[in-house]
Amino acid sequence: MKVLVVARKSLREIGRELQLLGLTVALPLIFMLITKATYGGMLVTTHPVMVLSASAAGEPLVAALQAEQYADGRPVFALTPATDQAAAEAALKAQHVTAVVTVAEDGQHATITGDATASRFYRAGVLLNAALNRYADRAAGRPEVVRAVEQPLTAAAPQSDFDLYAPGMMVFALLMIVPQTAMLVAREVRWRTLRRLQLTQVTALEWLGGISLAQLIVAVAQVAVLFGAALALGFHNHGSLPLAVLVGLVLACACIGQGLVTACFVENDSQAANIGSTVAMLQVFVSGAFFAMPPLTVFTLGGHQIDLFDLSPATSGLLALQQVLGYGAGLREVGFRLGVTALLSVAYFALGVIIFRRKQLRAG
Repeated sequence: MKVLVVARKSLREIGRELQLLGLTVALPLIFMLITKATYGGMLVTTHPVMVLSASAAGEPLVAALQAEQYADGRPVFALTPATDQAAAEAALKAQHVTAVVTVAEDGQHATITGDATASRFYRAGVLLNAALNRYADRAAGRPEVVRAVEQPLTAAAPQSDFDLYAPGMMVFALLMIVPQTAMLVAREVRWRTLRRLQLTQVTALEWLGGISLAQLIVAVAQVAVLFGAALALGFHNHGSLPLAVLVGLVLACACIGQGLVTACFVENDSQAANIGSTVAMLQVFVSGAFFAMPPLTVFTLGGHQIDLFDLSPATSGLLALQQVLGYGAGLREVGFRLGVTALLSVAYFALGVIIFRRKQLRAG
């Protein structure tokens, strides 16, 4: 009962600071919008290419490029004829096309021009090189020795860059709970509420449990908003939303536990915000939410590779979210990662209670 009383008190305090609550939710949403605007393209896309052919001898080569198709029948290249070199270079600089293919007069040689720093040209360039090499082999009568065929390991797979990065933005949002939880606890320390709590016989477990319950309710709303925003922005979900929500809530519990541990080493809510944000941002980077981290394997457990960064619950939480949402994995496939995240949640919460009892309540 005391846990519920503390939770109700914490929720009231959170409700009085709508700006802070709004910022906690709005910042990840802003990053998600930026991600959508930056990585909104499809993983398998039709590349706009301009072709400059000086003679009719180049028509077979152009026809070969036009015939290139993906496994689902979509064309690999959308070819546009160029009138002259200057017009082709102008279209390339204006980013109207990804690459320019200049066919030599003999129709057997071609030059690919594009921005080597652009990721879309890198993808298109690889495909163009492969197509041109195949054409050259056929024209010379050489048999095709090797052809790479892409086949997904699962029935479902991410369809766009946004599908790959959206789960990372969700993890980033949940990690914002770390500084918020630390601030709530540190504020009570600054207000010297601990003396009154000791008089009411509220234990550290009950008090921190109540704050954690209030934060978990906030996390439920946060997860709902984030999933809704991702779907509205065009995220292609291939898995179970209830399972993904469960993964998000387990990760939220771990973030709450980290916030409790952080609060044990601060004196006021300002320090809690700064240190908590640092803890959260470090995990954003090491979890792979923004970019992939190199594997630093420490040991193997039950056939699962355990890396150094798996000490952060965000790492396992992100992998589980990516598997569920991007590849349609079920509870059996993500059970290990979900279990690791849950175990870390319990460990961080227990550590927070023990340290707080010894460091803050006894001092109070």
